[in-house]
Amino acid sequence: MEVTCVEQRTYMKIAILRERNEMDSHSELMPALGNNALPYRTVARWVGKFQLGRVSTSDEQRSGRPLSVRTNLARVVIEQLIYENRRWTLLDLERASDI
Repeated sequence: MEVTCVEQRTYMKIAILRERNEMDSHSELMPALGNNALPYRTVARWVGKFQLGRVSTSDEQRSGRPLSVRTNLARVVIEQLIYENRRWTLLDLERASDI
């Protein structure tokens, strides 16, 4: 069974309510999750945030360029370029389509 990062953060939040520190929180996650547990530094950072009063376990919105942009126009342009020549590289497609 996979446990998400948000679920692990929720556990850390509960651990803080039970007066556990970052070392205790991480050491309790490791036997249960093994290699899927968050790294100690990440646990320490989130435990610190919860100790300072953070309530949410979700990531906050960040400004900047989105990881991906999907629009019908972009899809059509890329499909047309690939239809014309299947040997395009990603860099060539980016330059040719201005996306």
